[in-house]
Amino acid sequence: MARREQPGVENNFYSVSHTESGASRFFLSTTILVIEIDKGWCMAAISNSGETPLLSLYPPRPYEEMATLRQALSGVGTEHAFHSNEEINAVQENDKSLYLFTDGHFSFIRASDGLVLSSARGEMIYGIAECMRPRGGWFLKIEEPCKAQVVPVEQAFKIFTQQNLWQTVASLLAWFIQVYSVREEHLLGVTAYVMIRSKLLELNILTPDHLSTINVADYIQERTQLARSTIMAILSELRRGEYIEIKRGKLVTIKHLPKDY
Repeated sequence: MARREQPGVENNFYSVSHTESGASRFFLSTTILVIEIDKGWCMAAISNSGETPLLSLYPPRPYEEMATLRQALSGVGTEHAFHSNEEINAVQENDKSLYLFTDGHFSFIRASDGLVLSSARGEMIYGIAECMRPRGGWFLKIEEPCKAQVVPVEQAFKIFTQQNLWQTVASLLAWFIQVYSVREEHLLGVTAYVMIRSKLLELNILTPDHLSTINVADYIQERTQLARSTIMAILSELRRGEYIEIKRGKLVTIKHLPKDY
């Protein structure tokens, strides 16, 4: 891969988050956002010039639905403060709660092996699907201190019924299904390079401040569980071909990425 392929339209591609296979299984486990830039879910594309404009190729994020649900639940439940590295489960023994975050940075973790299924920044409503169809095996990890309105699910669902909000809830959950379905197109039956390519594009749409705190190889391994040697070999080839620039383990820029490895 040392020789650089000339950029072309046919080489453009888009980034999606890598998670456990099975969109339906993942959907029943949680309702969590995957990636957010400026509080909007976006994808990045490598253009012919090597730039990375943000393209809203996924369904528009349902801000209106979230605002409607937040308004309906205002004044219900209690406010909780959370610290970095805290773990949250929507279902705890006999207690089920919804978590309404106005801001924050979160990771969704598979409990069995620590795989990072996805990450989120900004506003989020967590726990609807899990409270409706408890499955377990997953938890939300707080990456930065934040606050959330915690509402007992019985109260929340009663209000949804009283105010005829189940269509709004369904619209929100349908959006999650759409996002997860598109994501699976970049997960099932793909090579290690495609997974790594997607992770690099995820990183490339983060702000410089965020990028400066993230080790590229760690980020990829935590989200794919590919062998470290495989990740390092592909990254080394990309650097040698001048497709990407990495300094001290941190991604600096993506100049161009080939469609295939």
